[in-house]
Amino acid sequence: MKLQYLAIICVLIIVPISMVMSSYIQNQIDAILLQAKYDSNLINATYDAVKAFQLNTVNNKYSGISNSKIRDIEASVNTFYNSLVTSMGEYVQSAEDLQDYTPALLYTLYDGYYIYTSYDNVYTTNQVAVSGGDEDRVEININANEIDNGLKPYVYYSAKYALGNGDIVIVNYTLDNYITVYGNAASDGSYVARSGYLIDPSKVTNIDENNKTLIYDGNVNIGPESLKEHLITVNDESQPIEGDYYYIVYQNNKIYQEGTGNSAQYFYYTNESKKSYVNAPEIVAYLDENRQKYGGGDHICSTSAFDYYNEAYKFSKWVIEDSKLSEIDENDLLLFEDSSRRLGDLIGDERSTYLSDSVAGAMLIPGEDNNPMLSESAFNNHRLAVIRKSIETTLSVVIDNYEARNSLYDYAMPVLTDADWYKILNNVSLTTFLQGMSIGFRYYSNYAIVTNNINKEVIKPENIYVVVESNGNREYHQPGCEKLLQGVENNSLTIVGAYPTYGFQRQTVDINENNSVYYYPQNVATEYITGCYNCIVNATAEFDLQDIIAGVDLTKYYDKTENGGSGDVSFAVGEYESVRQAYMSALARERQDIYKSNINLQTNE
Repeated sequence: MKLQYLAIICVLIIVPISMVMSSYIQNQIDAILLQAKYDSNLINATYDAVKAFQLNTVNNKYSGISNSKIRDIEASVNTFYNSLVTSMGEYVQSAEDLQDYTPALLYTLYDGYYIYTSYDNVYTTNQVAVSGGDEDRVEININANEIDNGLKPYVYYSAKYALGNGDIVIVNYTLDNYITVYGNAASDGSYVARSGYLIDPSKVTNIDENNKTLIYDGNVNIGPESLKEHLITVNDESQPIEGDYYYIVYQNNKIYQEGTGNSAQYFYYTNESKKSYVNAPEIVAYLDENRQKYGGGDHICSTSAFDYYNEAYKFSKWVIEDSKLSEIDENDLLLFEDSSRRLGDLIGDERSTYLSDSVAGAMLIPGEDNNPMLSESAFNNHRLAVIRKSIETTLSVVIDNYEARNSLYDYAMPVLTDADWYKILNNVSLTTFLQGMSIGFRYYSNYAIVTNNINKEVIKPENIYVVVESNGNREYHQPGCEKLLQGVENNSLTIVGAYPTYGFQRQTVDINENNSVYYYPQNVATEYITGCYNCIVNATAEFDLQDIIAGVDLTKYYDKTENGGSGDVSFAVGEYESVRQAYMSALARERQDIYKSNINLQTNE
């Protein structure tokens, strides 16, 4: 009888518990699988959005212009939602449904960032009749209860500093060493609005502004460059025509030369792949003078590399000698949340954690020990810390406001890792947040970061490839590639030049809706260009790019022990300096030529 009681107790107690536990475990398994699926969908949709932005900007001849850039970003946003809806169709029906779960999409660009999110300052307009014969008045009505989604105003990577006399100086940073200074920053206390690249001016010598030549860092000869690209244009009969053309960038627009000598004509390459000939007399006169002076009357030559170092030299000398930036210490930084307080007012842990990677001293003054072109410089450490704090502060506010307008979930800014911040701060990138979707008995919350290394927004050190020619073939290499350096040493190849990564991407020309042709800009002289196999399979270069920029250890060649050598280091400056010269010229030229929204605010003379 007792055994029967025990059996009944087992059935009444143990079995229900087992069923509950089984159900709980199965729900957890389902939640984990669903979370993994959401993670995959989110990263794939983010990648699709970045790819769309990349394709639009690379193929858009006017991608640097503000309005065009906004269109490219909005197209990228649409791609993100379309991709996510497609992959999550069984859970959501439209992009509008997903917008309840995406508190923010962060686009980090060259000199600032956009955030796509919801906002409630939606307004409508209507015309109101005015008596007395006056024209009708437009009345604006703001409806705080209506919520829409879109891009928030552009936020620059800026910081405010308080000088000792109470004056405020604002510095706008970028993803490289270009800055803009506003405020009473002149040595005499007057107001300035100046932009320029920060470099160590002591490295620039032998400046010849008439011939556009100078020497950088002792042995890098900078001067006019002959640049060529292969294009396919479409004529009035919709026929594709291939050709190689010399080009320069003038006033943020790339201009090509057709013909040579006195018969030369100049044209812009439009988004429709047509030639739009330059007719403005002053521009034609400038191009003719350029062709005569630097190209021997044959072709136009780019002087952008010279302009970069020359203008950066003048700007950096002004910063050192004629500005108050030397008075600025990191403690003078005004807090992003409360501009009435300085960073120096914080104490203890609050001070040490407020600004990551903090540095001391005059971080805005360039010199031998603070070369802004190098990633480990005090300037760059401070620049990255300022950009990170700006994004953290703005994004936290945006997500908090999103929560106030959407009661579905406790939206919050997640804690990003240092590896995540490295991606965001060193590249054009997209960070997406997906929060609040139900996955069983809990909610999904995650983010995805995808960088865009092929773009016209920013030229990072790794965005430059060196082009060589050997036996009628053209090949591009990373500047520190062992195969490239060995080829230079044994004279088996010739350096043709160096160009940005987007210049090696396939370009599409639409002849009509049913016919497209393709070309590669660096396939000049009917020579097809290919990437170096060694660079592709061996991601570790023989020399670090920072070493090449600094000129440190550029010329050392390892007699490797695995090849029977002694492991000793030898130096051969003359053999390898051509690699550094091509690289440093291209890095300067491309940075000088990228579109900047805050350029020419005030003459730098």
